[in-house]
Amino acid sequence: MTPVLITWIGVLALVGALSLLLTGQGRTRARQAFVILVSAFVVHSLIATTARGGRLARAEPVLESDRAELLLRFGSTMQVLEAKSALFALGSKKDLSDQRQQTFYKDARKILEESVGKSPDSAVLKMKLAVVLAESGQEQHKPEFKQVAKELASRSKPADSAAGKALLAIYQEGKVSPEEERTLERVLEKSLPPGWYRDATRLRLFETAGDTRRYEKLKAEIEDKSFRLMTNFLVVLAIAIVVSLIGIVVIIVQLFTLPRQFGDPEDQAGGASAVPWTAGTVYVVFVFWMATQVLIGGFTQEFIKSYKLLASGALVAAISTAALYLISNGPGVLYAYLLAFRPYGLGLFQAIRLRSRSGSLGPIRLTLAGIGTWCAAVPIVIFAYLLASRFLGAQGSSNPIIALVLEAARSSNVLATVLFYVTLGVLAPFVEETLFRGFLYRTLRKNLGVGTSLFASAALFAAVHMDAGAVVPLFCLGWLFGFVYERTRSLLPALIAHGLWNSGTFTLVLMIFGT
Repeated sequence: MTPVLITWIGVLALVGALSLLLTGQGRTRARQAFVILVSAFVVHSLIATTARGGRLARAEPVLESDRAELLLRFGSTMQVLEAKSALFALGSKKDLSDQRQQTFYKDARKILEESVGKSPDSAVLKMKLAVVLAESGQEQHKPEFKQVAKELASRSKPADSAAGKALLAIYQEGKVSPEEERTLERVLEKSLPPGWYRDATRLRLFETAGDTRRYEKLKAEIEDKSFRLMTNFLVVLAIAIVVSLIGIVVIIVQLFTLPRQFGDPEDQAGGASAVPWTAGTVYVVFVFWMATQVLIGGFTQEFIKSYKLLASGALVAAISTAALYLISNGPGVLYAYLLAFRPYGLGLFQAIRLRSRSGSLGPIRLTLAGIGTWCAAVPIVIFAYLLASRFLGAQGSSNPIIALVLEAARSSNVLATVLFYVTLGVLAPFVEETLFRGFLYRTLRKNLGVGTSLFASAALFAAVHMDAGAVVPLFCLGWLFGFVYERTRSLLPALIAHGLWNSGTFTLVLMIFGT
């Protein structure tokens, strides 16, 4: 932790203690001062995070390298499929295939060069760049490969140095003994994550060492992966088309069945169902929640970094992610319960309207409403991504958890996969829907119209994620979850839609990157 953070913690602890110990007017003023200080702390933390590039900026190069890997995997897949085709015997066909493959290498190289520029100390990124330069087989890239590999080999860190020397031995020296083969393979397995980069270097290693048996075996495995990738891609495409068509039908039906006076008058000020707490309470809950995230982040980042939890395998990363999410976001629900619900004698589920029956809607119809909302989200979010990419230059999400999800996908660890499904498909939807729909949106509806409330809650939902590349799709998702909450007056459909979205995204990653 930094000295500034320690100072903030001391001041907040002192004023917080006074707000508990004092009585009467003194307690009231101390509590007001505490809220002001917490607000200032959150603003200061956001400014400091932005000034140093933010946590998302540091994760971005790794995510870009994963995009490069996706390009390379599709390139390899097309190459394998064309090689198996009878038409591949034609010379013009082969020339066209080689040109297409070089295009994949060129695009991947450009992405990796930009990633290395943002994170020049990353040995993994430099290894990936060196592999692409070497595998492209282009004469003009050999000097650049040599420069990158030698820079790694000259580093003081033993693991980085060993990785650079391994690349030079495999791609430049041209001769590897059986003893060196085993040593170099261990270095590659430690230095590169499972996936295209490791497969490519191992295949080249076996070829250089003259290990025909292992070369043919790995080549067959790579071909099998290529066929499975294409099969999975076609399955995903088919599912996306079917779900999008259903979603479009849902959107059209909703447009033609919306009542002229949209919304329940009972939710407005003075209505029997209107929330009893004030907008000020919502502000306090959210600012306390954000402050908790900053404080816990200051402790947990050092702990995770010291023990290298996120680099200790998919299972440890999954457990760490679930625990970190609970301790950093769970307090938000607790604050809402203690400061807004309990003072008015409301239970958590009652306050946020998490119920299996709402008016004439039973559990089956509410569930179908959630599934329908998820279907509608697919075409809307795809369209939002296209618009954001075209007009805002957005390149997709840069959320650091994606890197951990990809690690779980590559490792094929069943328990880690289950934990990620629970975290992404259950924990995250429950916390976020409780705070943004059950708590925030219901409060806004007390004094604002449906449109304004939907817009404001969706905008805050997108902003809190601090993911600039996905802000437009996140806004659309927040709006849809708020819409179905308003329509059904139950949080259950929004929870189902949110859970299906997160789980569906994780399943997509598993199908594309899974081993």
